[in-house]
Amino acid sequence: MSLTVRRELLNSKFDGYKLAPIPENNAVKMTPLPRSGLSQATVSASSHLYFQEVQSRVRHNHLAVGLISSPQSPSATLGYVDKEGAFTLVLIDRVSYIFTHTGHSKASNNVHSPQTASRGSEYPVSISVAPLTWVISDGSGQFYVLQIEPQLDKARLLGQHEFMVDNSVTPCRLHSAQILGESIVLLVSSRAEVRRTSNRKPSVRFDISALRIPLSFDSDSTTEFNPVEILWRKRGTDIPSYASALAGNWLVCASCTFEDPSVHQDTGREPMTSSTEDSQPTGKPPPPYSWTQTGDSLTMAIPLPSSTPKSHIHVNIAAKHLSVLVTQVVEDSNIPLPRYAMKELWDYVDRESSLWTWDQQGDLKFGLLTLHLEKKHDGTKWPSIFAQRPSPANEDDVPETVDPSEMWKIREALEKYTSELHADPGADIPSLASGEMDPSVDSEVGRRLTMSYLDILTGDAVSRNTSFEEVLALPLQHELQDESGINPRSLVIKRGIDGLLFNGPIVPSVDLWEHVSTFPALAFVLASKRDTRFVYHTGKAAALALENGGTDFGPNMYSYHDAQGATRAKQGVSRLGSDGRAGSLLGVCGIQGRQGLVLVCLRERELVLVEPFV
Repeated sequence: MSLTVRRELLNSKFDGYKLAPIPENNAVKMTPLPRSGLSQATVSASSHLYFQEVQSRVRHNHLAVGLISSPQSPSATLGYVDKEGAFTLVLIDRVSYIFTHTGHSKASNNVHSPQTASRGSEYPVSISVAPLTWVISDGSGQFYVLQIEPQLDKARLLGQHEFMVDNSVTPCRLHSAQILGESIVLLVSSRAEVRRTSNRKPSVRFDISALRIPLSFDSDSTTEFNPVEILWRKRGTDIPSYASALAGNWLVCASCTFEDPSVHQDTGREPMTSSTEDSQPTGKPPPPYSWTQTGDSLTMAIPLPSSTPKSHIHVNIAAKHLSVLVTQVVEDSNIPLPRYAMKELWDYVDRESSLWTWDQQGDLKFGLLTLHLEKKHDGTKWPSIFAQRPSPANEDDVPETVDPSEMWKIREALEKYTSELHADPGADIPSLASGEMDPSVDSEVGRRLTMSYLDILTGDAVSRNTSFEEVLALPLQHELQDESGINPRSLVIKRGIDGLLFNGPIVPSVDLWEHVSTFPALAFVLASKRDTRFVYHTGKAAALALENGGTDFGPNMYSYHDAQGATRAKQGVSRLGSDGRAGSLLGVCGIQGRQGLVLVCLRERELVLVEPFV
């Protein structure tokens, strides 16, 4: 399943964002949390966490928004599990924005049960599956179904259930839940197994499972735990970053695909991932080329083995196409060489004024094939060299090198990569430093994910998964998804330095991913943020980057808007609540307010409301 870019939605004339600060005195409201508040340290630290688990916990959103039956509902409802393990409801009046907190501790007596704590519980999760109906996972493998009374001051326990694997309660993380007929279907992830590779490094696998629990009230289910029904289970190398249940299928976004566990046991076959987990070298290969531009020209630099004779290089520059073919050099046969056959350029060039040069760099290992392309339309900013994505062998988009003096470093990057490729395995760099040596800042923005569609009841793939994409922003959870303009299956995808908003299909066999808007230079501005905790979008309105904050300073929110073809776009910034004493930002969601969308942020000791912000 491919994602097609609509060229008319790209903004080649974009010049930058214009700061428009949000007036905090009128827009930001705060209230302290009851009891002891919230904490990121609500799970046992006695068990070892793998890198995927740490990443998943860092991105975890602790705040959930309650579904409502009508936009005219006088109050919005939110839920979270506090530091003491109590499920807490927050009511927000849509006119006065007065906060009311109601605790329902009955549902979480066993959040830290001793028999599961030593195995590493996940964070508690609460999800609203219907107006006044919530499912709470305590993270240790136990689930509670609550029915909130219409007055919102009391709750009735409809049932309590356990996730049993091999006759043992298994810690898991709840990702999504939906009512289906007379039952609730849940999607959870759990650690499956840890293997030792040939170089003795641990290789961990994770399961995603679909579970079913009854929705009807049963007096017996309120006094004892009943095992959930496991509908299906699949295995992969990572934990899902996002999941959405609609129209009888799950959309699962992860850095790997998921397959039946028997596939791994019987054949040893690995799921497809965005990178080879246990292969050498530890660093990522550099992009196949680097490029920069001015108002009237582009420069493209391609590293080649310095032993390449000029007679082996064939370049043809046409008005709208580029062909580059390099005959293989035997002594460097393991180096991928460029092969662009009539590759369509993003815009027209003046072929008469364009040229190429080959510099073998003397006795160095790599030289540079440099293409100088004169633009046909002066002043047009190209978002990429090519009109469409590169070939599967080099499927990464290559961002523009903004500083021309840095462009030539691609040769050093390739030399470093190949040296590591041939290095003695016993001379590896320390594992803690293996992910810190990428010279490109923009390349670390976003998460490299593939989108899979799975049948809710069977787990069968209902369409082919997408190619791996750099996802910059997920949809902000909202109580009125259909009327808020925020498609729960929409993602902001990185293309060059831009962020492209795609609406995903509800029924993938019928619809396609549709490019509907563009946030220009979003990847570039996000790369400058060093404390970002969450990045969400609110449909076509804005993309939001929210900082984590700390003990010495409070978090900020940055909003970036679609330029709609103009050279400038609005950027908003606001402090989220008081100073660092209110703790880190742990959750965020959207509700409908008197003037439109309102942002609600959950900090460790404070609840913050921002309105208006888009």
